[in-house]
Amino acid sequence: MDAADQRYHQRHRGPALRERQLGFAAATGAILLRTTDAGANWTPLTTPITYNMRGIHFFDAQNGIAVGLGGEIIRTTDGGDNWTLEPSPTTNSLLSLFVQGNVLIAMGNGGTVIRSTNGGVNWTAQTLDLQDLYSAWIDPSGIGLLTGKARVYRTLNFGATWTAVQIGTYHTMLNKVSFGTEQNGASAGWQTMGGLENGVVRTTDGGRSWSNASAGNSQWLGVHLLANGTGWLGGGVGANKSTTDFFATSVSHPGPDVAIRCTWAFDATTAVVGGGYINGGCYRTTNAGATWEHTLDGGNIYDLWFVNDTLGFCGGEGGGLARTHDGGITWEWLDSGSNADIYSIFFLNDTLGYFAGSGGARTTDGGDTWTFLGNLPQYTMSIFFTDPDTGYAVSVSGYALRTTNGGDDWTYVVPEPFDVLIGDATLVDGALIAVGRYGDVYRAALQCPSTPQVPYVLQSGTTLSTAWRPQIQWYLEGIPIPNATWPYITATEPGSYTVVVTDALGCISAPSVPVVVISTAVEEQMNDAFAVFPNPTTGLLTLSFAKDGPHTVLLCDAQGRVLRNERMSGATAMFDLHELPAGLYIVREAGSAPGVRVVRE
Repeated sequence: MDAADQRYHQRHRGPALRERQLGFAAATGAILLRTTDAGANWTPLTTPITYNMRGIHFFDAQNGIAVGLGGEIIRTTDGGDNWTLEPSPTTNSLLSLFVQGNVLIAMGNGGTVIRSTNGGVNWTAQTLDLQDLYSAWIDPSGIGLLTGKARVYRTLNFGATWTAVQIGTYHTMLNKVSFGTEQNGASAGWQTMGGLENGVVRTTDGGRSWSNASAGNSQWLGVHLLANGTGWLGGGVGANKSTTDFFATSVSHPGPDVAIRCTWAFDATTAVVGGGYINGGCYRTTNAGATWEHTLDGGNIYDLWFVNDTLGFCGGEGGGLARTHDGGITWEWLDSGSNADIYSIFFLNDTLGYFAGSGGARTTDGGDTWTFLGNLPQYTMSIFFTDPDTGYAVSVSGYALRTTNGGDDWTYVVPEPFDVLIGDATLVDGALIAVGRYGDVYRAALQCPSTPQVPYVLQSGTTLSTAWRPQIQWYLEGIPIPNATWPYITATEPGSYTVVVTDALGCISAPSVPVVVISTAVEEQMNDAFAVFPNPTTGLLTLSFAKDGPHTVLLCDAQGRVLRNERMSGATAMFDLHELPAGLYIVREAGSAPGVRVVRE
């Protein structure tokens, strides 16, 4: 059977079977492939493209569109036999394509986003910033996310506009993290590729979101914050800064000729820093960084910990460990009992303390003697305790362990994320915060926070949505809405709406900030897009559209949850509700509002 016979037989078989076996793939070398037998065989297609295609979508078995490098857009109306090169508003490479009804979003290099609202016939372009964008997803309500290099944007209107949700330091190896309060923290890091970039990020909501701090470009390595907002930042070749507002702003100072790997702030004028390799040891300033005194000579110091303004410890390469009784003016070397690197030091009081690195140890006499701890990872980057029995350790690969007997035994509490290098970690209001390469910050709730979280609610018309949690309950005027337990609902009555969520630990949130819905006007029988009849119905519903298709029709329950998503063509179509229980439903077309209330008897 030749290729023409194969196409003939495929086109005269059942349409459902034919569509299940039809598929397309893009390959390097500007090649587009088609299969008509569910992938058993692939045939190259003749297309007018110069570059590789990166995103393909078929509306049905005949009509498809693809986008790719160089901003090229191609379209077919005959199942891929023939393609036409379409006008494109960009020459930047398009790396992905998302389709929701007639709304198409393509994104790519240099922050490029192009959008069509008529199935790809016409496009408009915008540039969000200069970083590459890789993927998008938009809910049928119009709420969606767009992601790229440490970039997350959100839309409430099917991609007509985008607002930044998270802008990160995409090439930064975050090395240290410090919190002054349960809400205010900062992390310092250094660039791993592409030259130096600002490597300091800060949070004001307990590590749930982060933003760049205006610290300037440097190889930042160490950071420390106090509860009053005072803090110190250190980096390569003595670079250092101080802050009095949690690094919302900062001031640069001349520094000692040493790579500053860790810092400790006492107040706005007094600080101790440690580092190496050249001129290693600890340095102290009492005049806001104008001058520094080399108070501990030698060693490559990785971490500092002060129990109070006088008693402190530093540790680093080769098991080096030192103690001060006068706030860092003078130091004495201690016998750590180890020649393995020390990456983290933590003391609960002036006698009980711990260090960790390649293994770890505990002291009960203020550092005079040390007992080794078992079962710690070889590269433990952070160790800390909440009381003499309960402590946590985090490895470079992201393993998090917990002890409930003072460090004698450890068990895993959080599995390692994929492909990470953790630089430091801490516990903030019941949540484990770990920082690492690529500017990544990981947050894992281990306990309920002292102050309940306030969930966020997004509103798009009458659609209200919140983040997914194991348990969700929506309220109208403070009264629970029956069966309203999904991440989004459709407001069917005017009034004040709130939501309460419960996370995997069973921690119950506070009510969200009320969202007041003034009008929920929904036509009973028709809207501008289509009419439905009969209504009520015993099961079979006819939709009559004002315009020919294609149409993407959504069937939702009374709370706005999408139950079915079907693509229809022509001016009329049938919608079968026989399998649904009796009740109130909403039928609407993706990308348009309002919907039509339908009663299934």
